[in-house]
Amino acid sequence: MRPRKDNDIILVPYNSGRHWVLTVLDMKTNTCYYLDSIRNSIKIIALAMALYAVQGGTKTRVKVNWVNAKCPYQTGCTECGCYGLKFMKEVVEEGIEILANDNVRRGKAIYTVEDIDGIREGCLSYGTTFVFN
Repeated sequence: MRPRKDNDIILVPYNSGRHWVLTVLDMKTNTCYYLDSIRNSIKIIALAMALYAVQGGTKTRVKVNWVNAKCPYQTGCTECGCYGLKFMKEVVEEGIEILANDNVRRGKAIYTVEDIDGIREGCLSYGTTFVFN
């Protein structure tokens, strides 16, 4: 078994087959923040938290604190991937504190069309660097 790195936050996008959600694992506090733009539920992350603890050398059972983080909800039926990417971007830029303080999108209920188009354009720009370089 390879030793784990000392990462404090792990971003875990997950697609159950029809919908994207994001979980943010805070490994220091054993907290899993769950962000879902249509409010589904999923409980697969506890295993990842336990594996992380075992790889770090601990033999104690890990208790995961689940937090359904407040986040913007999607109004359409196809934007879940864009919402997940936007959630990840905000956590990376602002830090995990935005999840604990319910400040994802600074408390707004939905992302605007401009917000979603910005994510789409960013993905397109990122992808074209691989095609044309």
